[in-house]
Amino acid sequence: MPYHGVGDLDLTQRSTAAEFAALAHRAIDDALSRGAVPVVSGGTGLYLRAAVARMGFPPAPDPGVRAWAEGLVTRDPAVALAALRARDPEAAARVDASNPRRVARALEIASDPAPRPEGAGLWTGEVRRPTLVIGLIRPREVLDRRIAERVLRELDDGLVAELEAALDTPGVSREALQVIGAREVLALRAGELARSDLPERLAARTRRLARKQLTWLRKTPGIVPLELGDEPAEAALPRLLSLWREAGRDPVASGG
Repeated sequence: MPYHGVGDLDLTQRSTAAEFAALAHRAIDDALSRGAVPVVSGGTGLYLRAAVARMGFPPAPDPGVRAWAEGLVTRDPAVALAALRARDPEAAARVDASNPRRVARALEIASDPAPRPEGAGLWTGEVRRPTLVIGLIRPREVLDRRIAERVLRELDDGLVAELEAALDTPGVSREALQVIGAREVLALRAGELARSDLPERLAARTRRLARKQLTWLRKTPGIVPLELGDEPAEAALPRLLSLWREAGRDPVASGG
């Protein structure tokens, strides 16, 4: 099965949800033109919606505005958040204040003389093509245990060394360093985090991300929930195919 939009960027390349949307739309339309069924899987709610919908992303801000916002977030995150509150209190209330990239992006948009909210259409059911959207759900205790197990497996597979190599890459992009683990490895290097505490720190950040994904699943209309319990993902395939056939068409299959 060919994959698209995975492993196609260098560590020094920047990326945006709008750029990803254009890439995903081309890949989906190409697959459909060949009679294939595109499967969109994983990603945050924003990126999944970007792949299957038209979200009307705002144009890139003036380079000077972007540089100012990013510089302010780097120098003093608290001042940057205060500037965002002054310009757009609602955006400041929504933004993940612990994510510098999100704060900088929100500040860019709020500083635009005619801003449009990024991700407009995130909470709607409108899609570009007929799409069956499946939300995979596990009990919280099962999800937390599987997250902890995956973190340990990734550490055994050399996650720290991989992240250190990324951190040492000349010109590595800000987007590349948003991956869970980069911040923690920097803390290890600075002596601010004990290696013995690393697994739980990584698992905690991943659990928070999973909670946000569940919030998106609950709020977005049209999603068909699929309970997995503690079964391996492969065990859900018969039910998934049944849901796809019940749709009575050839939809884009999308999973969150």
